Amino acid sequence: MPALVIDSSVAAAWCFSNECTDDSNATLRAISTPLEAVAPRLWAYEVRNCVLVGLRRKRITHADAQDFFESLKGLPIRLPDPVSYDGVFSLADRHGLSVYDAAYLDLALREGLPLANLNNALCNAAGNSGGALFQP
Repeated sequence: MPALVIDSSVAAAWCFSNECTDDSNATLRAISTPLEAVAPRLWAYEVRNCVLVGLRRKRITHADAQDFFESLKGLPIRLPDPVSYDGVFSLADRHGLSVYDAAYLDLALREGLPLANLNNALCNAAGNSGGALFQP
């Protein structure tokens, strides 16, 4: 059973040492134990796009990127599709979020799980929707 919804911003922080926070590191430690995380399927694309941007900006090397991707393979993160894409759209519209961010909120609310993220707008929307934030 999953214990939290993880946003791509948290995972991307693990790749770039200057973006790591105590909370992002604590989230990594939490899901490196028996805890399972869940994220919308788009998480895999968003994380890889962050790494690609980092490569293009010469923040990391190709070897660093490959090592990071290998480390992700060992983490228990399930990537489901939403029940309703229109529902995600409505949630985004209601809270002034991107559809991408609303996908994380939708999943957290639907599964009744706390949300681990580094996005203030998403944190506010979670709070306004009765959702919980992951407290490592």
